[in-house]
Amino acid sequence: MFFERIRFSWKKVLKPGAFWAVISGAVTAAAAIYSRIAWLAWISLIPYFITLYQYTDPESGKRHLFRTGFLFGYGYCVPLASFLYALYPMDVAGIGPLGSIFIILLAQFGVTIFYALPHGLLPCVLRLLRKRRAWGRRSMLHPLSIAALWVLVEWCQAQTWLGMPWARLAATQYRLTPLIQSASLLGSYFVSFIMVLFNALLALFLYSCFCSGDTASGKFRKVCPLLCAAVLFAGNLTYGLATLNTEHESSETISVAIVQGNVSSSEKWEENSNLLLLMHYLNMTEDVSTDGEADLIVWTEGCLPLYLNKYEEPNLMIQNAAVESGAVILVGALYQDELDEVYNAIYAFYPDGTVSSQPYLKRKLVPFGEYLPLEDFLESVFPALDEINLLGSSLTPGTDSNLFSTDFGMTGGLICFDSLYEEPALSSVRDGAELLTLLSNDTWFDDSYGIYKLLAHSVLRAVEDGRYIVRGANTGISAIIDANGRITTESHPQEEEIIRGEAEIYSYRTLYSYVGNLWLLFCLLYVLVLLLPLKNTKVTG
Repeated sequence: MFFERIRFSWKKVLKPGAFWAVISGAVTAAAAIYSRIAWLAWISLIPYFITLYQYTDPESGKRHLFRTGFLFGYGYCVPLASFLYALYPMDVAGIGPLGSIFIILLAQFGVTIFYALPHGLLPCVLRLLRKRRAWGRRSMLHPLSIAALWVLVEWCQAQTWLGMPWARLAATQYRLTPLIQSASLLGSYFVSFIMVLFNALLALFLYSCFCSGDTASGKFRKVCPLLCAAVLFAGNLTYGLATLNTEHESSETISVAIVQGNVSSSEKWEENSNLLLLMHYLNMTEDVSTDGEADLIVWTEGCLPLYLNKYEEPNLMIQNAAVESGAVILVGALYQDELDEVYNAIYAFYPDGTVSSQPYLKRKLVPFGEYLPLEDFLESVFPALDEINLLGSSLTPGTDSNLFSTDFGMTGGLICFDSLYEEPALSSVRDGAELLTLLSNDTWFDDSYGIYKLLAHSVLRAVEDGRYIVRGANTGISAIIDANGRITTESHPQEEEIIRGEAEIYSYRTLYSYVGNLWLLFCLLYVLVLLLPLKNTKVTG
């Protein structure tokens, strides 16, 4: 009797529409995880959107809209959190096997509820829109509304200390560079909008032909969504190809070397490891000079886990390396100010033996890794969470771009989590950055898809702002990404390696660098306008 009730409840939860929503979410997640099938994201949403057209029809009387949208979001977001298993075991943070499993499962299946909730609201708002306006059963406004609501969902997922843009649909296309060039116009939200609109148009075409039961409509009206989808895809692809074949004049071409030390987190935080780490990176930097000249040498995030501004000897050793190599050396380390606030920082060492007066300070910190949100409450409820922070106290976020002035141009810094968000790179370019450097520590994710997801967001930042990005990651993936998002040089993960290549110094500005996330505001205004009620006018004769 007990098992029969369980079976019945699952049948009730996974009705046909909800079932297709879960399948659609899972396939879209697969397209995000495996870049070889990234093209699936252009059609994987069709089953879910057909369900939305059916369930949100004011005449259908369907309920359970929130459940359907939530199940889609959960089916999409849970697989995207699979990289968390690479954190096991969390012995570096002093957490045992059972504690590690508990935290990872809680994050994958519990925290992802937060990311699925906005997807649950999408069908509810869509049905409300269809009730408030006399659109007709297959109006072309329906796909536009779904795309606009999707963009707002992506924005919601990145808010609060719990949020991050990990599930950004545009990031699935980072290897298909012609299809993401529209990010230079209105950002990665615009790319997501185009992809969702394409799916929604195809879904409307199939729904009109096979699901609506309406045979009175003309053939053109049924085929119109298909034609619009074809024009949309062709237009986006054409713009992308044209952009890739457009050359921008650069002020200079520089030689770049990335030192991928491949030092694990457990090794980095061992006692008395600072000198060994410093010598390791200095020896690799010497190899760079032996093999040829370089204008810029990039180390990695936190490669020296010490307050570099407080110790004279390490500074002198790196200064000598910069003088001998004749290159600017960017080093990731900690910074402590006069108020004893601690920051994750990038220091610039110049060929004349000087050090940057002000390092770049990381602006987007990792929750539970670099700071503990709701610290007093969580420490009392989950004391083990406080052990995750290896420094024993929370870091302080930076507030400014703090560009480095070099002989080849103004250089902006980014550190790991900064690259997941648009604002740090955008503000650096607006402040005059002609080159972006990104130092990251992806050790935690081993060779899981997590390191590729971080690389994907780096590609989006390059396209949005029209700047080369030199990305140095401790255990990979280190890469040089051109201003159109093409990865010109790429390292192998989990290997000690020196990456060489060239980078162009650009001063031109993309449209996105001027308008920012203006498209997000357009989508919000579009939805709000459609929510306004129309007064019915009675025809008299």
